[in-house]
Amino acid sequence: MPALLMTLALLAAPAAPTAVPLALGERQVVTLEFTRPVAKLGVTDAEALLLEPSGTRLKVTALRAGRSHLEVTFDDGATLAWDVTVVAPRKVGAAAAAGPGELELAVGEERKVASPGLARILFEESGVVKVRPELEAVVLTAVGPGRASVVLVDGAGKRTTLTVKVKP
Repeated sequence: MPALLMTLALLAAPAAPTAVPLALGERQVVTLEFTRPVAKLGVTDAEALLLEPSGTRLKVTALRAGRSHLEVTFDDGATLAWDVTVVAPRKVGAAAAAGPGELELAVGEERKVASPGLARILFEESGVVKVRPELEAVVLTAVGPGRASVVLVDGAGKRTTLTVKVKP
């Protein structure tokens, strides 16, 4: 008999709303439009999403990367839910940062590299990069696409090898 009561209790309990997946990029704004006015909002992470209801519309702004659950209840008591995933923006340059000893330049770009006590410069003359010594530094100028190695030697014989990648 307890199994029968348990089954009846489960059937009588209101079902939780099924969540619809919603993917947003950080700083992205979407406006959801409904046929009924929005009465109540619920969100699990209020710092991830900014919610601005206005009648039958809901403006959703993605503030920071993460996951959040959003529920919208309408004036007739019906509820819709979303599982919101906010993705962080990719930072150009920082995300493609070269590893230690690597430089990435565009054709025509110049980069000054500190080189205290510079005694000699060794580099491939392959038409990829020009190297010009200055006081306590070296100026690298990207000439054409490709890769080149530049070796900086100080007065004590210590070598610093740079790999320069020039993109078109």
